[in-house]
Amino acid sequence: MVNNMPERVVLIAFIIINFGLYFFSYNGATFIEGADAAQYYIPALSFIEHGEFLSSKGEPFTYGTPLYSIFLAIPISIFGIDGASAAIVFMQSIMLYLTGFLSRQILLQFTNKFSLTLHALVIFNPNSLITAHLVQSETLFTFLFIWSVVVASKIINNFSLKNMILLGFLTGLAALTRPVALYLLIAWPIFILIVSIIRVRLNVNGQLVLYRKTQWAKLLIIVLIGAVVISPWYARNYIKFGEVFFTSNSGYYLKDQYRQLKNKGSGWSMSDAIQEHERIYSNYLSKEGGANFCFEHEGHWSCNHVLTQVTLKAIIDEPLSSHAKALIDSWGTLFLSGGASNIRNYLGLDGKSIIVNFQNNAFNGLDSISKLIRDMNLSYLFIFIFTTAFSIISRAIGVVGVFYLLKNKKWRPHGILLIEVISLFTAAYLYLGQSRFRVPLEPLLMLFTVIGILYIIKKYTARYKS
Repeated sequence: MVNNMPERVVLIAFIIINFGLYFFSYNGATFIEGADAAQYYIPALSFIEHGEFLSSKGEPFTYGTPLYSIFLAIPISIFGIDGASAAIVFMQSIMLYLTGFLSRQILLQFTNKFSLTLHALVIFNPNSLITAHLVQSETLFTFLFIWSVVVASKIINNFSLKNMILLGFLTGLAALTRPVALYLLIAWPIFILIVSIIRVRLNVNGQLVLYRKTQWAKLLIIVLIGAVVISPWYARNYIKFGEVFFTSNSGYYLKDQYRQLKNKGSGWSMSDAIQEHERIYSNYLSKEGGANFCFEHEGHWSCNHVLTQVTLKAIIDEPLSSHAKALIDSWGTLFLSGGASNIRNYLGLDGKSIIVNFQNNAFNGLDSISKLIRDMNLSYLFIFIFTTAFSIISRAIGVVGVFYLLKNKKWRPHGILLIEVISLFTAAYLYLGQSRFRVPLEPLLMLFTVIGILYIIKKYTARYKS
């Protein structure tokens, strides 16, 4: 895997940077600063001690899925909760490095040039690098997700039963890590079929056999295998609660969506948005006679349905202009934010209150952004500028890469597959655009960047020669 000097240099630099980050972090940062960290390590602790997944309240864990907690349980059971952070960072750093290799396999569908460049952009990406140091499920999820993209790209070339089984298996594991992969499990057959038909019509190594219904039916194997992988979690929830469901977080998820919609779309402060949702929810529960329990215990699995129903209606009732503004803001943050806050928090630098105030106050466009920058201390400002510049420059070159992929007839089908996948995740996050949600997409976005670099060099070289 590391068989030449440039490869060794990249590996050594990766080791040094990760060691430095961990060395300069404050004690306990890996567990404390990981968003939703307790959601993962508390079930891991209960799994070790009691053999079942429990929440912080001692109730059966339903808010998320179990695979990342199982992953955490391995180092925690060996080193204890206080000594596990180094092992977790080590394991996740390895997965990040391997994700770089997997990304190179996708690039080979287009070109064998700049392979190491892509690897370096994936593993040194500030957003992905810092996430590997936190108790967050994104690093494990990204590894499984990118592996599944590699397999899907191979299926486009050859409807291999082996690869379809593997794709379903990997996507099922990804869903057990982050529920958003459930959408991908359903979407894979559709995406692959669309791209395969495009290949045939473009006559790019087209296989007319794809039009046979027997070949189309093979794609259902992906869904079947994925369903088998995730079925134990469905069965566990049914046994414990008598209802079939995957997680009980859809209500909470939509509640966060509603708050962001009011904040970014309508200019409300976050506190006002929270109060408005409480008012809507309370009024509905009062009419239905369930105010006492579900208002005070809205996170309870039995209240998830009503919370989802009420919040979804509230979201739909918002004006279209608010939806448009919130989506522009959310997707701008999703693709352009650099992950500076995670780095600042992990290293124990000042400035957390500044971000909290920025998020909670009413958003006033450039005025809010300029005030944020003015209030930052020098060290945080440097991190913010560097990470943001990295994202913006990468996206700008990536847009060139997308153009080149779609322009090139031979590359277009595989490019469309990647665009389909990115579009699915973008739509799923709606108004909750954050840098951490971009982590699974970073390898694909970096691939677009490398293709863009290739195109720019090609055009510059052609002009120079002429």
